Amino acid sequence: MKNIIKVSFAAVLVLTGISCEKAVDKNPTHAATLENAFVSLNDFETSLSSAYSSMRAVGYYGRNQSVLSDMMTDNLVQTPESLVNFIEMTDWAFTPQNGTITETWLAGWSVINNANIIINNIDKFKSTANQTRINRIKGQAIAIRALAHFDLMKFFADNLDRNSTSPAIPYIKLSVLESSPASSKPSRLSVKEVYDAIYEDIAAARTAFASIDRPINPATTRYYIDLVGLNAIHARVALYAKDWPTAITSSTVVINALPLASRATYPSIWRDQSVSEVAFASLFNTGEFLSRLAGDVFSPPTNRSQFEGSNSLFETIDETNDVRFAVSVRRGFATTATPVRGNNRLVVVKHLGKGTALDGVVDWKAFRTGEMYLIRAEARANSNQAALALDDLNTLRAARINGFVNGTESGAALTNAIELERRKELFMEGHRWLDLKRTTRTINRGVIVAPTTQSVLASNNRSWVWPIPQGERDANPNMSQNAGY
Repeated sequence: MKNIIKVSFAAVLVLTGISCEKAVDKNPTHAATLENAFVSLNDFETSLSSAYSSMRAVGYYGRNQSVLSDMMTDNLVQTPESLVNFIEMTDWAFTPQNGTITETWLAGWSVINNANIIINNIDKFKSTANQTRINRIKGQAIAIRALAHFDLMKFFADNLDRNSTSPAIPYIKLSVLESSPASSKPSRLSVKEVYDAIYEDIAAARTAFASIDRPINPATTRYYIDLVGLNAIHARVALYAKDWPTAITSSTVVINALPLASRATYPSIWRDQSVSEVAFASLFNTGEFLSRLAGDVFSPPTNRSQFEGSNSLFETIDETNDVRFAVSVRRGFATTATPVRGNNRLVVVKHLGKGTALDGVVDWKAFRTGEMYLIRAEARANSNQAALALDDLNTLRAARINGFVNGTESGAALTNAIELERRKELFMEGHRWLDLKRTTRTINRGVIVAPTTQSVLASNNRSWVWPIPQGERDANPNMSQNAGY
């Protein structure tokens, strides 16, 4: 991957080195060689901040690994206010030259590179006295590497089953400064091989976290991946892999550690006034970015609503009793006097800002307990544990819906109910496109209006698998293209 592996050390660390909490409040200042980049473990703490910070790029949690999945499906409707910057993506007409896909590709490898710099160099400073500190830092870097590879594979591989032989992505364990010319041009591994490496990294991070010098997260924030966050990652990976026992075990750890929020507390999660349910969040600070999280959907500062909630979704949510309706959308909402919007317009308000702010800057809640209940329910439903799956589904619904009466679904009705609840619970959290893909379902938007031109995407359409960016293939002849591109 010449256009990834051959980036400069300074570009990778300095350009992504925005502070990730008050513990690290300056940009990394490492030089361009491994020999003089690190003089103490404090430098690795700063580099760890860089790894987390690089997850906030628009190609990662800043948009493409977050809200783009809703933009591309039936969860959102594109409005006449749209600037149509993503029409290739939303109409599923993308090509290997698409800029959004290239952003996603590059952002993922940047995160991986930052993690590898830590993983491959921190043991040089190992001593008996600091082993637990090294475990804390290195364990997080390994977890980040596993997550970033998984996040790339979801888009660029076809069949995501655990033992799938479909081509996926390389699994890179060297940083830009450690790659020889040969290793900088890797070929794609199979999905199974990538899963093997992800599982290996998760196990290594779990071992590291068993002996650390201090808690990774304080009680009031969840900006770093600790053992709970690692189990959340493992649960999601296992869900995609259809590794039901692991999905159940790992999601249960998170559920036991982080109870569901009350209906009174739930709205405050989305204003960053509570970390209830949050297993891992990516920090977004006011004023740090020119682009804003979800700003391409609804931008509070400019009052531009380019995408709005789909009636096909929100007609299934009890507007009066389900706390998720008002957290997700508001009828006719606007932050300025014009344009005036009618009550039929479901403006997305899930990411308005911190507290009472209306700047669109909020932390990205990457993993939550609500998702873990749905992972466990789906895994149990696929493991002949229908009664327990229904218990999980009812527990989540009761937490969100005032006066909810337990459902009695079974068989196909239970499967459908879990799928619908994922759509409600995880709206604008980066799941819809991938949920439809991994369960081989069709997108049907129904009647569409301009600027959208495509309504139906069949489950066998090539667009469910993104093309490898052309720039990557031009630089690396070993990188094969996905079928149909």
